[in-house]
Amino acid sequence: MPSPGWETLEGLSIGAYQIRVREEGSAGTAGQRYLAFYLEREGIRSDRPILRGLYAEPRPRPIPGWLDGFFRNPIPFQGQPVELNDADLQEFFRAVGALIPPGGWLALAYETFGESLAIHQETEQALRLGVPPILTPLGMCLFYARCAFPIRDWSIAEGWREGPRKLQGFRPREEAHYRRRAEELREEIQAFLRRTQGSTRPELLRARHRAEQLLAMWPPFEG
Repeated sequence: MPSPGWETLEGLSIGAYQIRVREEGSAGTAGQRYLAFYLEREGIRSDRPILRGLYAEPRPRPIPGWLDGFFRNPIPFQGQPVELNDADLQEFFRAVGALIPPGGWLALAYETFGESLAIHQETEQALRLGVPPILTPLGMCLFYARCAFPIRDWSIAEGWREGPRKLQGFRPREEAHYRRRAEELREEIQAFLRRTQGSTRPELLRARHRAEQLLAMWPPFEG
């Protein structure tokens, strides 16, 4: 089944907000365009997009659809920061993830080139400490989008075309692939909990909390 087009997100309700999608031009390659996702509340649109990136529409195999983006949370409304709660965050990324077809991917940058928020800083710090990517703040966003099977850390970009350092999460092509990756991921999370037992580092404690949340709902999806 093909993934819905990005136009389906326009006006979609996310808690007390609505998504507003703006096309910011073509990338010069067929099917690729720059998109900006804003939030609107009571007729007021966020000052900056909550997510902005390059989107490639799904095409016949072997070319999947993908979105390579930069995510903000909190986001400024009339100059004041507003942070999405976890429920709204899950809803937002579930909607974004619906744009990604089986075999496609979603990437979120944690290297910001001047606009570093706590979500980016903590993701980078946790990765440096050996935290599995899914247990970082941005990794959880990829999980909510169902694009976490697996997650690749582009800590060293392969050439200038790759852009900033980022986490790239893939959507499984099929049920068997999902189940295999989910089991591998469960084992990785359990190993992390064993390895960090007794740690008092804040980044590791937060990652352990995410790990316990994930294991409590395992298996997370039906593929």
